[in-house]
Amino acid sequence: MTSHNNYLTAFSKLVLPTISKVQRLLSICLESEIKQHDLTLAEFRIVGLLMGEEKGYSQKELAKKLGISAPSLSVSIANLENKHWIERITDSHDLRIKRIKIAASADFAGIAGVITALEKQATSGISQKDLKTTQAVLNKIIVNINSLNTNNAKEP
Repeated sequence: MTSHNNYLTAFSKLVLPTISKVQRLLSICLESEIKQHDLTLAEFRIVGLLMGEEKGYSQKELAKKLGISAPSLSVSIANLENKHWIERITDSHDLRIKRIKIAASADFAGIAGVITALEKQATSGISQKDLKTTQAVLNKIIVNINSLNTNNAKEP
């Protein structure tokens, strides 16, 4: 039991489990709020990945970025199409490929309000200096993880 407690103590000092816990707690709050905007958490993740993406992603690319299979993504894509959040466009280089991108008619005002309010609550009592440092650290962690993923993809 002592070694188990030692492990838990050491584990609780690591950054990644804390980030994971924040993400899990945030997902619960976010899911509740975005339901009011007729979106599921899975749909919200798709829309979030597509935001700012001019040419869009193929379903295969989008599934890879989300860490799920392309077939399991198809229901969410169909729902988002019906809700007019996304659209499928033909790839300019390969007419067989349909790219998925944000629909021109998509209205992000309500979602932006949800995210802003949630962040304000989550960061209450934290100085702007600390938030800026946190953002810089998290961005560096993202770069490091992307580097790991790139290196692992190159291995035979």
